[in-house]
Amino acid sequence: MTSRGAALGGLLGSAPGLVFGAWAVVQNPWFLDRPWLFLGLAVALPAAALAALGALLDRRPAGRAQLLWLAPLHAALLLLFWPRPGPDPVKLLVVGVDGATFDVIDPMVAAGALPAFAALQGAGDRTVLRSMEPMFSPLLWTTMATGKPPEQHGVRGFFTRSTDCRVPRLWDIAEDAGLRVGVYKWLVTYPPREVPGFMVPGWLAPSPETAPSTLSFVKELELANRLERRQVAARRGTVALALAGIPHGLRFGTLWAAFRWKLTERLERPGTDDRQVAMQRIRGQIDRDVFVHAVHAHQPDLATFTYYATDGLAHRFWDAHAPGPDTPPARVAAYGEAVRDAYRQADAILGELMARVGPDTTVVVLSDHGFRAFRPGVDAAPLVPLTERLQARLGAQLGRVQVARLGQKLTVTAEEASTDALIEALAALVDGDGAPAYAWEPVPGAADTLGVELVVSARDAAALGAGTVGGEPLADYARLGEPTPGEHDGAGIFIAAGPGIEAGALPREAALLDVAPTLQALLGVAPAQDLTGRVLLGDPRRGPESRDGLAERFRVEGGVEGVDVEALRALGYLE
Repeated sequence: MTSRGAALGGLLGSAPGLVFGAWAVVQNPWFLDRPWLFLGLAVALPAAALAALGALLDRRPAGRAQLLWLAPLHAALLLLFWPRPGPDPVKLLVVGVDGATFDVIDPMVAAGALPAFAALQGAGDRTVLRSMEPMFSPLLWTTMATGKPPEQHGVRGFFTRSTDCRVPRLWDIAEDAGLRVGVYKWLVTYPPREVPGFMVPGWLAPSPETAPSTLSFVKELELANRLERRQVAARRGTVALALAGIPHGLRFGTLWAAFRWKLTERLERPGTDDRQVAMQRIRGQIDRDVFVHAVHAHQPDLATFTYYATDGLAHRFWDAHAPGPDTPPARVAAYGEAVRDAYRQADAILGELMARVGPDTTVVVLSDHGFRAFRPGVDAAPLVPLTERLQARLGAQLGRVQVARLGQKLTVTAEEASTDALIEALAALVDGDGAPAYAWEPVPGAADTLGVELVVSARDAAALGAGTVGGEPLADYARLGEPTPGEHDGAGIFIAAGPGIEAGALPREAALLDVAPTLQALLGVAPAQDLTGRVLLGDPRRGPESRDGLAERFRVEGGVEGVDVEALRALGYLE
């Protein structure tokens, strides 16, 4: 028979977990995604511990006190059956899957491993989305958002900000048309601006600003997991960030996964590869949680969500995903499913997002490029610039000069000369054909600094040995780097389903410039006449001659300079 002490102890032990659970599900109806685990850890375990302690302290028969167990039981049942909201009336949902390729999707769909991709393709249509060179993600995503090529939109590399974009993007045009927008981690959206909805910048953002600011915990969690976090604001601890995130979507299963990984890090000290796999997966869970909640809270007409693990893990593990004869069996055993697991997670997120929107929603899934294996003897090895000789040569002309390298990029700062003089000195460094060996661009916020890239064509040992820079051996200015296992490929994906979209609606191939006019048409906004891309779906009629003037209206200043260098390094873009 239960003692009075056990009954009281059980009630007291269960109360904190039940109160916390009630608070969490009221704020965030998706919190209890693993209800039995939560109830076991947060309710049953402390209840049992205090019940045992109470039994030792008070052995009197429980009598009617035994009925106290009914209170936590009823509360637990209420948590288990707490209702979740119905579908959100999104007009257009755009899901970006960075680096996604049909070469991975099609075999997995055939094997039944990607049910959401299969359902979306079955309900609508698909086509290959042709990328463009250079295949740098920031300029590609900006091209898709604007419908303009890089020479017009102004975004050309990784060291860019939203203020560098000279033309309006999809969400600017939607807002101008009176629509609500939700933009989640589209590249080159830092610094974010206040919108009728929400805006969370992509992984290049160097600091945690979001709109609204209550979502900044997402970026703080992301930045806190870099090897070198830039100090831009007071740092909140992990527990504080988790508590801040629960009312805005973080689920118990995600918190549990993060806790287990942190415990693994402390006990087992896993390597960099294992850390990359774990962090990409946890980041995907966090992004899904917060996006689902934000869409419900802000009810946007246009909602965009971008998933990056398919690109990040393909760069690192494509050799294990599609092993060659020289791939070590241990690497295949450890990481052979890393790329496919990223597609599985993307599919699970896509399936949940499709279930969260109504039947009148148009869903578009796209990628900025595809992916393939690096081909020795065919693909060019990266040319890594060296700093010592360049710094000495420029310094002899201009005085103190600082040259720093980030992977395949340089920053050059002239401390005692003008930027014009620095440009003149760089222009004088020509290759054997008399063409400039370096290209340069200004660095935002640093008037005396240039971003510099070596543009000579040498990509093998023989060419490196024969090449020159300003009459001196090219080998003094560069070396051949190690290629990553995976390379960007020009064949991306475009899949669409929704009212009026049937098989055969799309052409066999589409271009990145087709994306913006098509998405605008699907929103019911006539694309401007100066967009050269095609309207693939929706009303093909054109609107005003141009909307470029909107860019200045929606321009936002602020934030800190730079980009998240550790994010670039983790993906292999920088050393």
